[in-house]
Amino acid sequence: MTNDDVLHTLIPLLRARVDEQTLDQGALTPDTRLEQDLHMDSMTIVHVLEDIEESFELTIPDERLSAIYTVGDLADIVRATDSAMKDRAA
Repeated sequence: MTNDDVLHTLIPLLRARVDEQTLDQGALTPDTRLEQDLHMDSMTIVHVLEDIEESFELTIPDERLSAIYTVGDLADIVRATDSAMKDRAA
């Protein structure tokens, strides 16, 4: 799964959880910060993570959650978790 593939699915999930006025300020990029730029609180981030797990059919390990600050961090964790799950299945 490429970074573009992940972002293609990830960005609509984020848009669904963010206030429209916040989105009007600019495009979502890998460098977009969840708390500072999108004004997401911890509960909103938890809901986004639940959406991601459902959409990508994976479980993000709890120990990875403390390293999520940007959209790019989310994409990296999705790719790493997907890769790890495929390795275990092989």
